[in-house]
Amino acid sequence: MFTALRVEVDLLSGCRPVKPREYLYLRLNRHTLRVLSGHNVHSVTLTSESLCISYSKETVEIRPQGYIGVDRNLDNVTVASTDHTVRAFDLSKVTNIKSTYRLVKSHFKRNDTRMARQVFAKYRQRHQNRVQPLFHIVTKRIVDEAKTRRYGIVLERLTGIRRLYRKGNSQSRNYRARMNSWSYGELQRQIEYKARWEGLKVIYVPAWNTSKQCSICGYKTLESTQRRPWCPQCGTILDRDENAARNLAAGGLRFSPSGPPGEAMVEERETGERDPNPQSRWRQVKSANAGQNRQRLNRT
Repeated sequence: MFTALRVEVDLLSGCRPVKPREYLYLRLNRHTLRVLSGHNVHSVTLTSESLCISYSKETVEIRPQGYIGVDRNLDNVTVASTDHTVRAFDLSKVTNIKSTYRLVKSHFKRNDTRMARQVFAKYRQRHQNRVQPLFHIVTKRIVDEAKTRRYGIVLERLTGIRRLYRKGNSQSRNYRARMNSWSYGELQRQIEYKARWEGLKVIYVPAWNTSKQCSICGYKTLESTQRRPWCPQCGTILDRDENAARNLAAGGLRFSPSGPPGEAMVEERETGERDPNPQSRWRQVKSANAGQNRQRLNRT
């Protein structure tokens, strides 16, 4: 059992702080009441622009019957499951929106730092308001599919991506801007917290050779045009993103009871690396207190 936490934000302009021992009653709409029904409300934070309601529920982690591999790319998200089902979600609209707002901000030539901050903050908020709903639609479909099939979700551990697109790496300025605007971390965050909320298991595997290794025979593929590598061992022409998603789904089988014998059924993690799916602070304190109580009973 673990506790999942989610926050709902609703705009409420014109509110003022309430004095001590004075209460302000806010009428919630049907959607908010339906979402909060059956959950434990912990706190309510009211500001001049928003109302934040923090609530939680107890969920039981579902034992995976299979795995879904999620390959995140700049213009799409490709999903492949262990039952050979493949789906691709187009995110080219997100890339175009980011490119448009970069172009708009580049036209600001006024030598005024204060005004530039205000203008950039305004366009940053507009950009997020257009991009976030597209991310939520994709991540919700992925989690709903995993929940329906009772599958775990496998993500590749992407680290050091920003270092690949720095100034001085013989790359154009426009290319570096496009790659550095890639929101792979936001997709990971949304998939992880939505999967936790439904009790689904999320596994991280190394991203090494996920797109270069043939998902049919395991041989190293050769690069070709139009992102379709060719395997010299079995002669299969593969889609690069689909091949990576299949390899990720196959990597999740190592953590299942039906995995290869001798495989460690724990998530791989490098030395000194932070756990990408950490236990909640409440459970850590509870476990520590339970251990101390057991020691006291043993002494008595």
